[in-house]
Amino acid sequence: MMENYEAIILGAGPCGIGAALKLKEAGINFAIIDGGTPGGKVNIAPRVDNYPGFKEIPGPDLAFKLFERLMNNDISITADNILSLEKEGDLFILKGEYDEYRAKTVLIATGTKERKVGLEREDELFGHGLSYCALCDGHFFKGEDVMVIGGGNAALKEAIHLSHIVKHLYVIHRRNEFRGSNNLVEELKKKENVTILTPYIPIKFLGEDKVSGVVIQNKETEETKTIELQGIFPLVGQIPNTTFVKIDNVLDIKGTIPVDKNMETSVKGLFAGGDVLPRDIRQIYLAEHDGNVASKNMIEYLKK
Repeated sequence: MMENYEAIILGAGPCGIGAALKLKEAGINFAIIDGGTPGGKVNIAPRVDNYPGFKEIPGPDLAFKLFERLMNNDISITADNILSLEKEGDLFILKGEYDEYRAKTVLIATGTKERKVGLEREDELFGHGLSYCALCDGHFFKGEDVMVIGGGNAALKEAIHLSHIVKHLYVIHRRNEFRGSNNLVEELKKKENVTILTPYIPIKFLGEDKVSGVVIQNKETEETKTIELQGIFPLVGQIPNTTFVKIDNVLDIKGTIPVDKNMETSVKGLFAGGDVLPRDIRQIYLAEHDGNVASKNMIEYLKK
């Protein structure tokens, strides 16, 4: 059975939740659809610094507080994975894993997923010493040697989280300069159990049934070295969750979604916000701002 709505929000992260609150306040008939955990990737952040009202808060705690805003406003989340989004006339048709939906306007706030390193046996070792979430799995490596691969804020924050748990932590980055905050880099450098190696890349994961080490290579000298360890955390970037979009000229070459100042895409009635946008800085407050702007303009679109 196809459900009919005035608006549909795809994604229950900060952007989607912010938009849902505005649509509810305006009396719009809408659905917020998400196949994952409410709060989105906030759930896997070891900590969030300087979010309004909190100097520092664990990611899962903040994610729950965001979800509470929905519950306090009697907004439920439809659990489904959207497989395709198309437009027929003035209506958007969404086909999910469990149901189909139709709406006059749609907000895409589906976020991103972790980018893989692309080395042999990466998939086989996943869950056997290789993880993409230190907050989720860091406690399994208490007192052991592990490595974080990456140089952005996410990698640095998760490295700091791990430094309180593991025996020794290696952090490697392909460039000499980190892309993340200098404050986080300096915090890591002060840790006695942390070794930072640049400019290095991993070239081989070691281990049969589980991770036993990694071979890394210096990008400048091509020197290689083998490090014995029990855990690897590749944190090398994100891929936008937009493959379900089947409408021409919405996605750019990277799979992100360009929008105008109203958060509207090249297709009338189709909006996007949060981490699916082509921006270098991805922050919770930016995603919430996107949701507020998008919902305001979705309401205006419906009025027309």
